[in-house]
Amino acid sequence: MRHRSPEETGLKHFAQFGGSVRERTPGDAKHQPKRWLLPLVLLACGIFLYLQVFVLPATPRLASGDQAIYLHHATRMLDGQIIYRDYDHFTPPGTDVLYAALFKLFGVKAWIPQAMLILIGLVAVWLSIRIARALLAGGLPGKQILLPGFLFLALPFSGYLDATHHWYSALAGTAALAVAIERRTTARMAWAGTLWGLATCFSQSMMLGALGFSVFLLWERRHTGESWSLLLEKEAGLLGSFVATVVAFNCYFLWKVGVRRFLYYTVIFVAKYYSADRFNTWRVYLREWPSIHSWPNWADLAAWPFVHILLPWLYVVFFLHYWLAARSRPKLPWDRLMLVNLTGLALFLAVASAPAYNRLYTVSLPGIILLVWLTNSSVWAGKVISPILWTAVIVLGVAKPIVTQTRWKAFLDLPSGRTAFFQPAVYEKTKWVAERTQPSEYFFGDPLLCFALWLRNPTRVPFLRPTDYTRPEEVRNVVESLENHQVRFVSWYRGLDIPNSEGNHLAPINLYLHSHYHVVGTFANGDKIWERNHE
Repeated sequence: MRHRSPEETGLKHFAQFGGSVRERTPGDAKHQPKRWLLPLVLLACGIFLYLQVFVLPATPRLASGDQAIYLHHATRMLDGQIIYRDYDHFTPPGTDVLYAALFKLFGVKAWIPQAMLILIGLVAVWLSIRIARALLAGGLPGKQILLPGFLFLALPFSGYLDATHHWYSALAGTAALAVAIERRTTARMAWAGTLWGLATCFSQSMMLGALGFSVFLLWERRHTGESWSLLLEKEAGLLGSFVATVVAFNCYFLWKVGVRRFLYYTVIFVAKYYSADRFNTWRVYLREWPSIHSWPNWADLAAWPFVHILLPWLYVVFFLHYWLAARSRPKLPWDRLMLVNLTGLALFLAVASAPAYNRLYTVSLPGIILLVWLTNSSVWAGKVISPILWTAVIVLGVAKPIVTQTRWKAFLDLPSGRTAFFQPAVYEKTKWVAERTQPSEYFFGDPLLCFALWLRNPTRVPFLRPTDYTRPEEVRNVVESLENHQVRFVSWYRGLDIPNSEGNHLAPINLYLHSHYHVVGTFANGDKIWERNHE
């Protein structure tokens, strides 16, 4: 009689507990979507996204929002500048490096961030299908495997089409979940650690994902009875590859700027000053929502209640469900479900210090997967809620592209390429500045215009804030740079015109502008353009 190894014994106990260590049955294969269906699904998703980020036939929409900051930073990096040494920002350099590499390959083009949004969406759908398929043993029927990805695209993803660092970090974390969902071998945990390390290179708070996986391994060991040596081997693979990836990616910047400066921007600044703006604190939860002043935004309003009901409350519901049902339903793949839950919780905690709705959108995919599973774990919920979810997918899947293609729009031929504008005030401002500047000219105050018009920002900061987020030394640098480079135009937005208050360090720049500049343009959104006086 052959003796079982400790690992085999642990797997047997886990199978008894309700783990998923079993061979796939013919019935499982019967309920899975056909393999030929996946390319068609991804093609349909790609068309859905294309029709929202491009105006037919092939004009990209303006890359507004936070993504403009990283796009502008990438152009600075392309010119030989280095983050933390030549310009200030609080995130790791991952997003800047990615866009700089793309600009190096294709040029500084307006279509690049929009193409990346399509790629992010398609990869997220593919990962969601892989993860949902691993939950097939838990009663998730074939067509329902597609529902999480469709919900994700139709609601949160298309409600925040901003190719910023949050999407890249969340995508890498979701990829780590897909790698580890079926088996947690040492090799797979090393790959998962690498992916969490990559996620952390885009957003430092994603280190919580690696810690979440580490906690899961402890939970799993408790129920499998695997040896401590095997657990340590997996933990070492996970955390070792995580640290190695973070260090390897950032070593160049550490060498160029020094550990002290690197830690100031990525750790100390975040801890002391990032929360100076109200939208960067936990109080933003349930306080902000998409604009309802423009009818094309109405389709995005459905995502707001959906995600806020989902996160973080669904994770609490799952813990309760597990506590109540684990013993009575031992054949469910509780190990995989727990990993999805802990991953989603870790992603939520990564943005919990400032849970604005758009940040919650970026970390919602694990929660959506769990929602679909919980819906199908109940006969009643499956009959009532599932049709509602599918109806939302179909309605939004048809309505959103139509809204994008038929709404008001205007076009400009810019240095970064022909671009579609959906906001009249932004179109008016961009057109005004484009007619009065040349590429490589110095300009300050609007990273979006710097990217779209190939303008150069001579200061260390991409924008100003009337709070402690903008430090006094940064204001001094702006004044000195405007003077040294005799910058002709400065963009000023309405939010900077509030009365001086505690934490507002903008008095020197206000004084300098009134002494050396005059307002030459005011736009419908309240933005102003200051032009240097002829001296």
